[in-house]
Amino acid sequence: MADASSMIQQAPLQDRDLLTRMGLYFEGLDQRLKQGQGWFIFNADAGRMQRIAGYIDSRLAQDFPEVFAHSMLWRDFAISAYVNEVELGELDPKGKAGASDEASKREFDLAKRVTEDTCERLQFSDLLVLVGLRPKSWHEATFLDRTIAERHRNRLATILLTQQMPQALEAEFEGLDPSRTFWPRLFQRMYETSLVAL
Repeated sequence: MADASSMIQQAPLQDRDLLTRMGLYFEGLDQRLKQGQGWFIFNADAGRMQRIAGYIDSRLAQDFPEVFAHSMLWRDFAISAYVNEVELGELDPKGKAGASDEASKREFDLAKRVTEDTCERLQFSDLLVLVGLRPKSWHEATFLDRTIAERHRNRLATILLTQQMPQALEAEFEGLDPSRTFWPRLFQRMYETSLVAL
């Protein structure tokens, strides 16, 4: 793992500026975590996202190993959303007429344990880093909405990284949510508690 300061020196100009600002965030991390302060980072292409996520991981490992942090790629979040929002309901042996065999029950119990463990890390870690935010389905948007609502309620820090600009991300949310409630809630909660970078 590269040293955090060398990562800043090797980064392109715009990333150096952001990573320097993030360095100040990490200098006061204990206080920032008490306040539930995170980041909402837009316009991060794949390379930039990788540099930022690598810097965060490096700082946490080098300087804050005691912090209960959880970093997750959006792909993994989307899989968790599907299992939690869709698959568990289909696997539940209680929901199937006459299906109460032991194999089905064991399969459901295992899926439920894995999902509960993931949900606990998403909702209750001191710092959640979600890399590549880009919901493509209703269940992903719903799972994200509940996750961020729980973290906001408990004043827990969240860092969201997305390739999208705010307007493009808003349009994607509106395509999934005709009620147009998910995006305003997400943006408001993150704006209240986070530094923003474009």
